[in-house]
Amino acid sequence: MRSYGVTLNIPTTTEPVQALRLVIIFGPLAGIMFGLTQIKIERYLYRRIPLWRLELFGLVSNVVIMSIMFIMAYFMIKFTFGFHEPVDFWQFISNPSAILAFFYSIFVNFIMALLRQINLSLGDGNLWKLLRGDFYTPRVENRVFMFIDLKSSTTIAETLGHIRYSQFIQDCFFDLQAIHEYGAEVYQYVGDEVVLSWKSTPSMDYLVCLKAFWAFQDQLKKREANYMAKYGLVPVFKAGINEGEVSVAEVGEIKREIAYHGDTMNITSRIQEKCNQYDRLLLVSECYYNKIRHQTGFKPELLGEEELRGKHELIKVYSLERA
Repeated sequence: MRSYGVTLNIPTTTEPVQALRLVIIFGPLAGIMFGLTQIKIERYLYRRIPLWRLELFGLVSNVVIMSIMFIMAYFMIKFTFGFHEPVDFWQFISNPSAILAFFYSIFVNFIMALLRQINLSLGDGNLWKLLRGDFYTPRVENRVFMFIDLKSSTTIAETLGHIRYSQFIQDCFFDLQAIHEYGAEVYQYVGDEVVLSWKSTPSMDYLVCLKAFWAFQDQLKKREANYMAKYGLVPVFKAGINEGEVSVAEVGEIKREIAYHGDTMNITSRIQEKCNQYDRLLLVSECYYNKIRHQTGFKPELLGEEELRGKHELIKVYSLERA
């Protein structure tokens, strides 16, 4: 925009203040429009159309947005700053600088949208961690893990068959987006099980883990009519929560990912397995319970000390329900 869209034969000098006003106005405006469009496209079209069509639809939307931006820019420059000589809209948009700015903006936004899809495929934030090499050398972190598993999965799979069962799991994990506002990281999907994680910090509110699970339950409850109409049943998930040290490292050569290792993971998995034995939907370890024991909003019950499979020491297991 440095030449205000005039032709090369009618140059104009941009005042720094005017250029700054253009940047301040159109920069955030373009970012908001591109961002909202990307979010809306993902929310309403993701899983309904293939990824290549999703990106193509986004590209068309970007062209429309940039066209609107250029129309707004033309009238703002014309009536606010003024051209040195009369310039019609066709001259404005056919200027080489304007054409370059138009396609540059669309190209950059398309690349950013593509990187976002890759980032979501790897797990939110993991793309940048892999690029930075954060976990090339293993290191220790304190984390909360939640293993969420579908209850009666074998029976459901036999009832629905392979294809409909996979569609069923797709729908369930799509509704898992309800946990996003609680800061949960989706570590991995394993069949009909999903592993969520939170990095422990001194200021962390550990209740968000419980709220995330209950938000997922509420979302499934909200859509139970859809599940009944489509599959003839409503999904029920059980979960186990634990907190502790794990080692984290970048693993793999053919397919790279960030992996967590340690007893914390194993104990969480074993606690989740105890849900069927106690007929409860949410069990937590003593270690995690100690982080929230003085807070409210839940009803705890000590179920006993368990010798979990693969462990020799006894571990206290608590059941938590909403108050």
